[in-house]
Amino acid sequence: MERAFSEGDLALACARGEGRAWAELLRRYDGKVRGALRVAGALEDAEDLRQDVWVRLLANDRAALRRFRGERAGSLPMFIGQVARRVAIDHGRARRLRPPGSGGAEATALPSSAPGPFEQLRGAVRVRRLSAALDAVAAVSGHPARDRDILRLHFEEGWLPAEIAGITPGISARGIESLLRRTRAKLAEVLSDEA
Repeated sequence: MERAFSEGDLALACARGEGRAWAELLRRYDGKVRGALRVAGALEDAEDLRQDVWVRLLANDRAALRRFRGERAGSLPMFIGQVARRVAIDHGRARRLRPPGSGGAEATALPSSAPGPFEQLRGAVRVRRLSAALDAVAAVSGHPARDRDILRLHFEEGWLPAEIAGITPGISARGIESLLRRTRAKLAEVLSDEA
């Protein structure tokens, strides 16, 4: 029986180019990539973008995987989710920058209703505010590091409590749901204080 890879060992083995490790990485996290692309709204080209995520991890002699430092449980799926979101963002940006009439199916499409630069800036500011608010709420909890990771997985990554419980030792899905309920009021308070 082959031994199972821990997250850190799996990333290192993939960075070294081990085929068995790469197959395991795909098996474990391909669903997360699909979910991250769905959350990012990249549904039209999801299959191509999914491949782009894995190609990005292989690019430049697997540089992204060699730089990865997985010091906490759950950091590898978070890292892969971030790569997927970046691929979706880059794809959206490229579609908006493509000049009309440049060929392909887009040439006959209606003008994009994608947000303009000011809306994107406001969205980026909201993301930074949310991230800072999550950190502030987690900092006063009984388990700041664990709770910060849980809150980020849920509010930034879109993970469900059961998914988070699957990678977080010592807390059930019900415990995570309870944490999220308690956090929502505090989070609203922190965000309203900043407004």
